Amino acid sequence: MRESRIGDAIAARWGWLVLVCIGVSYLLVFTQRTGPGVISDQLQAEFHISAAVLGSITSVQYLLYMLLQIPIGLYGDKSGPERMLVMGVLCDGVGTLVFSSAHSFDWLLVGRAIIGLGDSLIWVNIVLILAKWFAKGRFAAVLAVVNTAGNLGALVTSIPLAAWIAAAGWHLPFTVIGILLVVAGVVDFIVLIGSGPARAAAMEKAGNVRVERIPVGKMLADVIRDRLAWATFCCHFGAMGTYLSMVSMWIIPYFMDVYRLPRAEAAWFTLTAFIGALVASPVMGWLSDRLHDRRRPYLTTQTLGTIAWLAVVLWRGEPPLVVSGIIMFIVGFGCGSSLLTFAVIRDRVPNERAGVTSGFANTGGFLSAVLLPVLFGAMIDAAGGATGATPQVARHAYGIAFILPTAFSFVGVMGSVLLPKRLSSPAIRHG
Repeated sequence: MRESRIGDAIAARWGWLVLVCIGVSYLLVFTQRTGPGVISDQLQAEFHISAAVLGSITSVQYLLYMLLQIPIGLYGDKSGPERMLVMGVLCDGVGTLVFSSAHSFDWLLVGRAIIGLGDSLIWVNIVLILAKWFAKGRFAAVLAVVNTAGNLGALVTSIPLAAWIAAAGWHLPFTVIGILLVVAGVVDFIVLIGSGPARAAAMEKAGNVRVERIPVGKMLADVIRDRLAWATFCCHFGAMGTYLSMVSMWIIPYFMDVYRLPRAEAAWFTLTAFIGALVASPVMGWLSDRLHDRRRPYLTTQTLGTIAWLAVVLWRGEPPLVVSGIIMFIVGFGCGSSLLTFAVIRDRVPNERAGVTSGFANTGGFLSAVLLPVLFGAMIDAAGGATGATPQVARHAYGIAFILPTAFSFVGVMGSVLLPKRLSSPAIRHG
């Protein structure tokens, strides 16, 4: 009995160590997802590229992410997610170092492509790892902790990163982020994979999920036919993808071009969005658990996000600055609520296809993140609102272009409508 209690204590402590390592890694991963938005104008000037081409820097990263989500989910379901997560963090670090040292536009794209490869290995495998260590009743809260860590990383890429870039240029900060990601990957390997009696005892006692092996073709067919899979796909398309693509590329240029704000002041608005996302993760995780309902909270935040983007269009591209701050907070809050996508999957989807369904839902978010930056940039170019345009022309161009994130967000509203109204009895079986 005493040995059993000791084993349980070791498993609990090691589980929290796993959570800390994953949280720190995700914080660093998020800094290089949103960081390019701080230097969009510098990249355009240094590499002599148009707004549409600039959007391709983000799109190539998210294209690889999107294409690999279902294969990653399948592989994670069948063989274990720890090695894949370590590989993802290391690839993010290497890709960030390539990006930071680029002296041509081609190498910028290569760096972002490597980052996209690494990113594709991150989130779905985090979900699967945490499912091994934490019971269903604590899952939404634990997922909120990791999501909050990511949003703290996004906070770093607002005012602090903008100030650092103003003092040292953009190459050095991204080099430091790349080095930190490589170090985090090594630490993750030691904690998640490295051998040792403490980890072995922890793994023996951890509440590992038993997964029934089923053919890949049948698994994919089940996911494609599943209304819940499509609902979560659309939810993530609207909540995560729209926010991520806009904040990582276009929000700072928008405030600099339309309001003629300096970079440091424009970064305050991305900071406001990041704070909204930071607040939303624990609040929505707790609220949806307490209500035993994912649908109503998610539908509310998705609807508010759509209205927020629409407000920019209705104000013809230039809402009052106070209103713009509120809009950014609402959009960020909606993104923070996107953890409910995976909470729904955890609630409703059997273990054997939880990974592939999570990958399918994540594909929706990053399909949005692939399409929107390029389409938004192309619309800006077509309306004559590229960098250097007068405030009046820029305001007109952005006023038209913001129709796109409004429409993308509305897809999330429709997905939320399709979610189950109440939590059912658990579909997940624990060991």
